[in-house]
Amino acid sequence: MHSGLLIAIGVSIVAASLLAYLAQYLRQPPILGYITAGLLIGPYGFGFVRNQEDITALSELGLAFLLFIVGLEIDVKKFVRSGTASAIIGVIQATLCSLFGFFVAQWLGYTGLDAVYIGVALAFSSTMIVVKLLSDRGELDTLPGRISLGILLVQDALAIFVLAGQGNINNPSFLPIAASILSGLGLVLISFLVSRYVLPAAFRQIARNPELVLILSIAWCFVMCGLALKADFSIAMGALIAGISISTFPYSHEVIIKIRSLRDFFVTLFFVSLGMQLIITSGSLVVTGLLLSLFIILSRVLTIFPTAYALRLGSRVGFLSSLALAQSSEFSLVIATLGLSYEHISREIVSLIAITLVVTSTLTTYLVRSSHTLARGILPFLESFGIKSSHHQQEESVVTERGEIVILGCHRLGSSLVNILTSYGIPVHVFDFNPLVLTHLKERGIRASYVDISQFDSLEEAGVDEASVVVSTVSDDFLRGTDNYSLLRYIKSRGGNARVIVQANSAQEAIQMYEAGADYVILPNTLAAQHVAQVIEAARETGYEDHRKTALARLKQQRDEV
Repeated sequence: MHSGLLIAIGVSIVAASLLAYLAQYLRQPPILGYITAGLLIGPYGFGFVRNQEDITALSELGLAFLLFIVGLEIDVKKFVRSGTASAIIGVIQATLCSLFGFFVAQWLGYTGLDAVYIGVALAFSSTMIVVKLLSDRGELDTLPGRISLGILLVQDALAIFVLAGQGNINNPSFLPIAASILSGLGLVLISFLVSRYVLPAAFRQIARNPELVLILSIAWCFVMCGLALKADFSIAMGALIAGISISTFPYSHEVIIKIRSLRDFFVTLFFVSLGMQLIITSGSLVVTGLLLSLFIILSRVLTIFPTAYALRLGSRVGFLSSLALAQSSEFSLVIATLGLSYEHISREIVSLIAITLVVTSTLTTYLVRSSHTLARGILPFLESFGIKSSHHQQEESVVTERGEIVILGCHRLGSSLVNILTSYGIPVHVFDFNPLVLTHLKERGIRASYVDISQFDSLEEAGVDEASVVVSTVSDDFLRGTDNYSLLRYIKSRGGNARVIVQANSAQEAIQMYEAGADYVILPNTLAAQHVAQVIEAARETGYEDHRKTALARLKQQRDEV
């Protein structure tokens, strides 16, 4: 039995490696290779793996590790600021997509509980796929990323009602639903109390042993997963709560780094097991699956986009979030599988939902990878009908005043730079396309305008060449559609008198930018290292206490920075 499991894992990993290598060679997403591997080696393919339940069980560990890391990386304060918008969008999206899905299922010939299950199952999006895609692109900490993840959290909360109600469809009762809600609140309360009064002392005892820190973190994750299962919730929800509860601990970053390799291994098994679950009994089933997949993508745009726009988040945020969430969920399969066990639906409905998950998961990788390109092509067209990328465009005309200091982007470095310059009494003009950032800046009396810095036409319209200094504070890792070198070349080609400061990731890039005419090149790692070295050198004579007090006082002044 154990040897059979080992062989199944080995065959799955070998097949996934080969197909992922082929996908990369063909410049396709690795996920497509993993799913294809599962389809080929599974019981409905060549039959190299007969019992996919073992692989499916192991793949759930990948989902747990992924959600645990997500919880560790969550900045609770940022989610609180965008929580109201996420809650409203999430409830509207899930409700409308369920209703639309029900009517589409009826149009396709399904009736009764079949149509209900299809509608509900297709309203949820995949936490695993969304988080992986956004994390790989470094977009989890952007406004669209936070909104997308917030919507996923709302969907998970709504899933409580679905799970509680599934077993009572024939005899509906309020008590099981109320009990599930109370269980969820109890789970959060337990995690809060343990992380507040027990775990800090436990971590302090083993802080000097990184191996034990990792083991204790994973143990806490499994404890919460076990409690979640006892409360009839998913393993993923327990892992997410576990991660959030210790995200403020000083050891969280080290835990994230060490768990990522485990996560990637088990996530690979998840996608392989997904391919194994595909059962194609007829061509009409495939056609229906493709039609429902198209519905999922369109339904996300039709529900998320207008809601985000109505909440004054702008069309860009709504569009990018719609594309990120344009897939069915692994939770949809859980709902369908439970429905099959309750004899509410047939195996055909489960296969149909599995097809939509495979198709939309594959398509989403392309959509997210090209999301900013699609936005640059579609949003200007919508603007011709009066649908602006941001409400800030409707409120003001962006014109750079002669001699201004223009800050391109107000992310981490940009927000600190704006805070310091304004504390010196130096006025700045910030260009960004994050509506929340622009709102907060204006509330502080800082001149800020909606400008997509990847669009050179927007920079020209904003009169960027009238500035005395232009500072690009966003690294190439976060820029989409352009880079610092292209921004430098464009501004210099305008023939204005603006001094240009850009950011580089390496000394070689910095040299290239200086040769292209940059007045100064920011190398964050080098500057940070030089500052730390100066502190160490000075502290050898005067000690660290004065430097500590100075740094703490400066940070307290910056605590309100955008």
